[in-house]
Amino acid sequence: MARIAAVLALLAVALVPLLALAAESAPLAPFTLHYEVLRNGKPLGEATLSLTPVEGETWEFLSHTRGTHGLALLAGAEIIERSEFRWHAGRPELLQYSFSQDVAFKRKQRAMTRSGARIDSVDGQRTHDLPFEAGVMDRNSVVLAIGADLARGAPDEMRYRVADREAVEWQRYRRAASEQVDTPAGRFDAIRVERIRENPGRTTTTWIAASLGHVPVRSVQREADGEIIEMRLLRQP
Repeated sequence: MARIAAVLALLAVALVPLLALAAESAPLAPFTLHYEVLRNGKPLGEATLSLTPVEGETWEFLSHTRGTHGLALLAGAEIIERSEFRWHAGRPELLQYSFSQDVAFKRKQRAMTRSGARIDSVDGQRTHDLPFEAGVMDRNSVVLAIGADLARGAPDEMRYRVADREAVEWQRYRRAASEQVDTPAGRFDAIRVERIRENPGRTTTTWIAASLGHVPVRSVQREADGEIIEMRLLRQP
């Protein structure tokens, strides 16, 4: 046991400079950020976003949301999205993706895994075989692509190939304006980014702060039925 422990300790020390090198060469620095989640202006839960180099060229982006108020707390609501990717041309490229949602003892699960020139997609009991192409990302890591593009001076419109459930599709975003945003963590100079959708009844808006490394400090999603889900940064890292 002592010999095994010594080998593991040496391995951990050896990995440190490799992870540091990966972080230095990436367009975004590692981070862990905490957010409040609101539904129609009322507290619903808390979310944590973390970006971490794992090994070699592999990175992990984790989004963890849990209910802390009202029915979301009573139902034990929890959503976990995990993206494993590598940086390709300055943007995240899919390796693996998983999604799980637990609410009142009911679970939804989805997963995608790159396998050669294909993507194996599992949505509950359904499976799909999707084509892989260079630069394809999952929906969870799109916000990283936006941040990376803004960091290097993105054009007013940004386009991404995104694999989601049954298909690989284009997602489009526009760089709308620079403005100040108030959050529980303070006021930030941020870039407002809006998703361009075919269905105008649903909108997604994200505010990215360059001062924190081009990460989101606020996001608002408005549904066609009028429901509004909002995330705001709780505290600075």
